[in-house]
Amino acid sequence: MRIAIVSDIHGNLPALEAVLDDLEDEKPDEVWCGGDIGWGGGWATECIARVRKEGWTAIKGNTDVWITGDPQTLDSEAARSNHRAIAAAHAIGEADAEWLINLPLGHSGPGSILLVHGTPSSPFEAPQPDAPAAAFTVYEDQAGIVVYGHVHRAFVRRLADGTLVANSGSVGAPKDGVDACYLVVDRGGPDLVLRHRRVPYDRAAAIDKAHSLEGPLRDVFLENLGAG
Repeated sequence: MRIAIVSDIHGNLPALEAVLDDLEDEKPDEVWCGGDIGWGGGWATECIARVRKEGWTAIKGNTDVWITGDPQTLDSEAARSNHRAIAAAHAIGEADAEWLINLPLGHSGPGSILLVHGTPSSPFEAPQPDAPAAAFTVYEDQAGIVVYGHVHRAFVRRLADGTLVANSGSVGAPKDGVDACYLVVDRGGPDLVLRHRRVPYDRAAAIDKAHSLEGPLRDVFLENLGAG
């Protein structure tokens, strides 16, 4: 059984298209999407449409809530107002907003694998790779393998109770390199292999697109690309 886990696309269509091409070579049995599909890039609508067209199993990320115009978890009115402006700039349609807001918080699959965006209880928070062991106890007793996104840094870590925790990395806004990144989980009987795929893409085209935007979305996209 081969599962590809694609997460944190963040409206970066060239990166998503490169990953789609790579998936043709990997030939996974299933593709799961870990959320944060459109927010923060120049092709939010196109990325959402492509994920929906592919029919991937998808879960909800924190920015999938924000892009609908709901600035959850933000306390100050200034931050909430700024996020509403960014959400409006993406201009996603009502059908896409409804689809995003109704996505589940997690998905479990064969072989005791659980996918969440942040933690099992919230898509708005997750530990960094170098966080202390106590920060990862939220993933214990959930599944044999727990995969999450959110922090945009690919890693694998074994917890004290034996749970294997992995971050999928980010397709559209990686913080540990410039190539698009996703995770492949191969499981056949007792054998288990987790592989992070690093996929080059036309980053220059994404940067050009970001510079063509106006307002706060331009700055968010450039920051996501590491070009701010």
